[in-house]
Amino acid sequence: MFENKNILITGGTGMIGSHLVELFGNKSNIRIISHKRKIPTEINSKNIEIFNGDLTNKEFAIKAVKGIDYVFHLASYTGGLGRTAVYPASTLTPNLILDGNIIDAAKNENVDRFLYASCSCVYPDLEKDFSEEDAWIANPPKMHESYSWSKRIGELQAISYAKEFGMKIAIVRPANSYGPREIIDPNNSHVIGALILKSLTKKHPFVIWGDGSPIREYIFAKDAARGMILALEKYCKADPINLSSGESVTINDLAKKILDICNYDPKITFDKSKPGGQSRRVLTNHKAEQILGFKALTSLDEGLKSTINWIRNNIKFND
Repeated sequence: MFENKNILITGGTGMIGSHLVELFGNKSNIRIISHKRKIPTEINSKNIEIFNGDLTNKEFAIKAVKGIDYVFHLASYTGGLGRTAVYPASTLTPNLILDGNIIDAAKNENVDRFLYASCSCVYPDLEKDFSEEDAWIANPPKMHESYSWSKRIGELQAISYAKEFGMKIAIVRPANSYGPREIIDPNNSHVIGALILKSLTKKHPFVIWGDGSPIREYIFAKDAARGMILALEKYCKADPINLSSGESVTINDLAKKILDICNYDPKITFDKSKPGGQSRRVLTNHKAEQILGFKALTSLDEGLKSTINWIRNNIKFND
């Protein structure tokens, strides 16, 4: 299905996007969008077409989809709780604009298939494992509502384009993703990146935001990318589908796993003045297993080791 096809990956320099590029290898003609992130060395040597620009610019979005068969739309303005809580407008508004630009350009270009990458943040703060129909039963948590609502509206927009224009659209909701090419930045990292950064730079005391009790599920970037390919191939029904690893852990236990791999044993303290996120965010994978035949292949322990090794070999830390 993908051989010799022209494929656009927005967010192609990002963690999941760059793994998509690797998975396709040389069997497809890959075009990626590069905005602010550097092109990872793992894909820089590959025969890919690179468009530099900002998808909030409508003319650039039109240019980006020219001659394309399939679009994997992963680009977004994101970051950890620290960023989305402080910059809600700078998160919500550009996401709405770029989502609208790229899907409308894809429709006008008669792109054959389109994948919209949503996320598990669309789910409300409830004590349950979330199946796909749970997303709209309550509002998402206030602490990251700007990003959550941008993804909810992105999903609704994708569903609307499928209904009105007959577009073949896949919608995926990966669990919290992590892996090589993780953002390692004290201001923009998600929780795994932030905890690894603190571990490798030997922060003492070792501070965890909140009380460490929230439960999260994490999916390795390569597994998420593989699930996206399966969704575009098998389920372009404009019907959201979870991509779950089936492994969940408290933030406190996650920190201990990372510290153990990094061979660091500091005093752990909790900063309850900082947001800890919703109490539980775990997804069911029944739908993806039944429809896509998808199961995550990488355990959390294996994935953390791989991620930490990549960061050690690729990121320079200030003394």
